[in-house]
Amino acid sequence: MNRKNLQLFFGLLVVIAFFVWINAFSSASTTDTNLHVYFLDVGQGDAEYIKTPSGNDILIDGGPDDAVLSELGRVMNFGDRKIDLVVLSHPHADHLTGLTEVGERFEIGEVWESGVAYPSAGYDKWRELIIQKNIKNLNVVAGQTQNFGDVKFSVLYPLLSQKNKTIDNLNNASVISELEYNKFFVLFLGDAEIPAQTQILKSVKPAAVVKIGHHGSANALSEDLLKIVRPSIAVIEVGAKNTYGHPAPSTISFLKSIAAQIYRTDQNGAIDVVSDGTNWWVRK
Repeated sequence: MNRKNLQLFFGLLVVIAFFVWINAFSSASTTDTNLHVYFLDVGQGDAEYIKTPSGNDILIDGGPDDAVLSELGRVMNFGDRKIDLVVLSHPHADHLTGLTEVGERFEIGEVWESGVAYPSAGYDKWRELIIQKNIKNLNVVAGQTQNFGDVKFSVLYPLLSQKNKTIDNLNNASVISELEYNKFFVLFLGDAEIPAQTQILKSVKPAAVVKIGHHGSANALSEDLLKIVRPSIAVIEVGAKNTYGHPAPSTISFLKSIAAQIYRTDQNGAIDVVSDGTNWWVRK
C-alpha cells in the first residue's frame, strides 16, 4: 500500500471511529430513562440543570459568570442546543449573569421569573436579550405548572404578582419551585429567606431533596419548613472560601440534626441526583 492510500485508509478509520463514538454516545443518552437533577459547580452562585426522562431540559439560574457554559457542556446531551425552560429565581448577579451567557448561545423555549423591579445593568441586558430573541417570558406566581412527560414542575412562591414591584430584600422575591416525578420530589428555594419560606408552609410536601436557600446562610433556613419537608438530601451551592462565611455553622448543625445528607458544591463539585421516580441516588 503506497503512502497516499495509507493516508486515505487511516483517514477512513478516523471517520468511522468518530461516527461509532457519536452513535454510542447518542444511544447511551437516549436509553437513560432516569430523571437527572444536576446542582452545577459555578462558584458562589446557583445553577441547577434538570434532564427529564422525556428528554426535556430545564435550567434554574445561571451562576455569577460563564462557568455555567462549561458545566452544561459536561452534562447536556451531545449536540443539544435547546433549553425548554429557564427559571430565574431572582435577578441578583450570582444567579443571573450566567443565564445571559446561556441565552446568547442556546435556544430557549420559555423563561419564568417573578418580574420584580431591580435596576441593574445585568438585569437590563437579560431583558433586552429576551426581547431580541423573542423568548416567551412569564412573570409567575404560585400555581404555575408545566408538565414534561411524567415530570411536573411547579411554582410555590411568590404568592402574589411581583411584576415591576420594588422589594426591600430581593432574596424574598425568589421564585420557589418544586419538581415532581412520581414519588420523587425536589424543592428549590432560590435565595428565599425565612420570611418567604414561612409563607409556603401549607403548600410544601415532603421532598427527597432540598436545594437550601441563600447558600446556607443563617437567615435562609426555616426549621419549620424543613421539619415538614424532611429531606434525605440537602444541597448547598456555595463558592469555596467565600467571604460571606457561607454556609453558616447553624445551618449545617440543623441539617445534621434532622439526619439530612449534606452535599456542597465547594466540597463535592457538581452533584447529580438521579431518580427512577421511586428510588434516588447521588453521583458526584
